[in-house]
Amino acid sequence: MPIDFNLDDLTWEDLVNEGRSLIPAFSRDWTNHNASDPGITIMEMFAFFSEGLIYELNRIGDKNNHAFLKLIRGSRWKQKRNPDEEKRDAIAMVESLHRAVTPEDFEKLTIAVNKQLPPTARETVARAKCIPRCNLENQEPGAQIAEVPGHVSVVVVTNHRRPPTHEMLRRVKRALEPARMLTTRIHVVRPRFLTFSVRVTLVPRRHASASSLRDKAVERLETFYDPLTGGFDGKGWPFGKNVYVSEVYRLLAELPGVDYVTPTKHPKNDEPMGELLVGPADEARLKFSKLHQLDALELRPDELASAWIDQDDITVAELDK
Repeated sequence: MPIDFNLDDLTWEDLVNEGRSLIPAFSRDWTNHNASDPGITIMEMFAFFSEGLIYELNRIGDKNNHAFLKLIRGSRWKQKRNPDEEKRDAIAMVESLHRAVTPEDFEKLTIAVNKQLPPTARETVARAKCIPRCNLENQEPGAQIAEVPGHVSVVVVTNHRRPPTHEMLRRVKRALEPARMLTTRIHVVRPRFLTFSVRVTLVPRRHASASSLRDKAVERLETFYDPLTGGFDGKGWPFGKNVYVSEVYRLLAELPGVDYVTPTKHPKNDEPMGELLVGPADEARLKFSKLHQLDALELRPDELASAWIDQDDITVAELDK
């Protein structure tokens, strides 16, 4: 049964008026635009034929549906059920992701690997990050941050806080290979973590327990920067998001029993010390403001923050009695 599908709603009158308005642009000598003019008669005839074609175009019949379904399902497709069921299946197939073109496609297909795992599987994909134009498997100096056209790296984070197993990485790559474009090379890798600690001083409110505040501060920081449950949305610390000193102050100032947070001062010269601590190899990642104050710890697009807080770095100030 044909279906009304309005692709174009121009009528005979619309077509004739539009054609008459275009005459001066193509022929200045054609000045008689009355219905008695032979040229106008021919134009009206073509408008009549065009209106009929538009009507047929807006009527999608069973033959058209069958042709559309064959385009979607492939040339070998043959109708086995009624048209409505076949159309529902075709729409579901189109909506299902089976080709990886954008970074979001690679990430969704990586998460979809969980559907292939047995119900008793202990290791599942919790998060995935696609880094286009990058080869994170190349261990040469500087290669991991170099732009490589045609390469795509997918970083896999599992539900455990341990690196994904080789079997999981192989499983993800097997799932992505058939979906990639012909010229794309896929690299499935483990996440890289930038480990840091926090050094600040908490000024407590009256009657607050110093040891309790220190424990809560360490727990708050490690939870906030957790790869699975961290971040402001609780969905894991975002890949490549810098660690900002201002966010550290905000987190700790919101703790019950904390009056305010201040930098820890050096015991010898009483000068404020940096709030973020990293290893010697990562000190170049520390970014400072124009006033030479520590502003942030810079992460690369494929990296996650890893907060390993030493309780000795969290100082609780003693209040004057």
